[in-house]
Amino acid sequence: MRKSILSTVVAVGLAGSLTACNFEQPSAGCIVQDASFALWWAKYDMTEAPTGTDCAASEPLVGDRMGIWKFADPVANTAKLVIRPLGLAALGQYDATNTFDGLQATGNLTTTTDANDFCTASEFNTAGVNANQGVFASAPEKITYQFANVRVYSNPGAPGTQLTGELTYTNNNCTSKYVVRAVWPATPCDPTLDPSDEANFVDTCGPGSGINPDFALVCDAETEFCTPAKAIPSFK
Repeated sequence: MRKSILSTVVAVGLAGSLTACNFEQPSAGCIVQDASFALWWAKYDMTEAPTGTDCAASEPLVGDRMGIWKFADPVANTAKLVIRPLGLAALGQYDATNTFDGLQATGNLTTTTDANDFCTASEFNTAGVNANQGVFASAPEKITYQFANVRVYSNPGAPGTQLTGELTYTNNNCTSKYVVRAVWPATPCDPTLDPSDEANFVDTCGPGSGINPDFALVCDAETEFCTPAKAIPSFK
């Protein structure tokens, strides 16, 4: 397997070409933005309330930065999608038995897009950790992330920079379910500023913030990150 190192080059080239041409661009296939200089931002929308034991001590997920990568095998014409939530990865230091692969979820990724410009990843392994934080916790935290039905929007106007999927999250036998709305790059913002004021555009997810200006975004007041305002794909 090899990493798809052309993602950034294709993304920049295609995004630039749209400013000069006003006609539909051909599909570039399944692109996933995985530039090393920036992470993704994911917002978690709860779809099923926590059930099980110990739920009183289990805080719901809100959002997280993620490392997301595509690995391709050009000979077999297959691909993998790797998702590494930073909140999970940070707990790896408290689990002496955990392997690096256990802190990330890997699934099979389609190499072409469907009629709606989505490529799909499925059959993810369960990522998890059994974190023993010693004096900072009364007992080890057994946490697992199970992703399913992950879809990356890959269109010439937005080549692999929006993602959605389902997440089953379990913390010490308390399970809840979420829909993920993710955007690249992860960009902090200031929810106290007026987004309609041009002077605040950079700090309120507008032009100059580093995110595609065609995306419909809001500065999430709870997380203070630029977040898709709609279901993926989220466009103005």
